[in-house]
Amino acid sequence: MVSDKFMVNSDAGRMAAARYATENFAWQMKLDKHSALRLDLLVEETLGMVKAMVEDFYGQLWFVGDASRCEIHLEATTDMDADKKQELLSVSKTGKNALTKGFMAMLGEFISGAMHGFGNMMDTYGRDTMHYGIVHSPGVNMVSPDGLVPIWTLQSYRADLDRERSADGVAEAAWDELEKSIVARLADDVIVGVKGDRIELVIIKDFGR
Repeated sequence: MVSDKFMVNSDAGRMAAARYATENFAWQMKLDKHSALRLDLLVEETLGMVKAMVEDFYGQLWFVGDASRCEIHLEATTDMDADKKQELLSVSKTGKNALTKGFMAMLGEFISGAMHGFGNMMDTYGRDTMHYGIVHSPGVNMVSPDGLVPIWTLQSYRADLDRERSADGVAEAAWDELEKSIVARLADDVIVGVKGDRIELVIIKDFGR
């Protein structure tokens, strides 16, 4: 089952439409009240990230469901000009650590960085937590049928942090932020992928578990 796509931004009407679409999809999937609430929380966190980044990109949100497995898809495009890109790069060089603003803020900045020059942004952020979870050489089995190529996954991020946190204070702090995140607690995986000239975020939740 694939829902219609709808534009998301910080407009209150768009936000309300997204919440209605979430409720309708949960009803179509025949999710119980508890599962529907979890889906709603995942969408709410995703939209919060969109709202924080709306000056940098606009996006389309839709759902894919198969039995008890649900996917929240956010496809993002950008109209960022050269001045805005340079401003973003300059801010990153101040040494601000994205993890201090929470996991979803870090993820949002990662997506923004990937959209506006993936290689350069990863060099800039290499000392922070964004290099954890990056899929350097995605295997054939990780490429989706619609051509989505993963560049970062929550499962890889969690595994990297868990391996490094005992010896790395930054990784330990990032792990603490991860533990506080609603998305990290509820989602089975989060995948950031590239598809042509666009970035797609996929949040996967298996309600059968």
